[in-house]
Amino acid sequence: MKALAQKEKLILTDTLSSLLDELDEECLEVIKLIEKLRIQNITNKQLEDMLGELSAAITHLKVHSEQAEKAIEEKLDKEA
Repeated sequence: MKALAQKEKLILTDTLSSLLDELDEECLEVIKLIEKLRIQNITNKQLEDMLGELSAAITHLKVHSEQAEKAIEEKLDKEA
């Protein structure tokens, strides 16, 4: 019976799935902003705006990462 339980797939909870979607979205936002910063012909105002957006996105990424990590740990603890 124990061997059978070990072979079962872990099913993501709705909460964990949503958190991973949000994390994915925020990662893509950070990548998009980094690529924009690599454009050579931007004004100082554009640079300032993009750096502000990047700072906010990094903060959101940190929050989403922490929430996802906590949800993953809870899921693994329940499955153990």
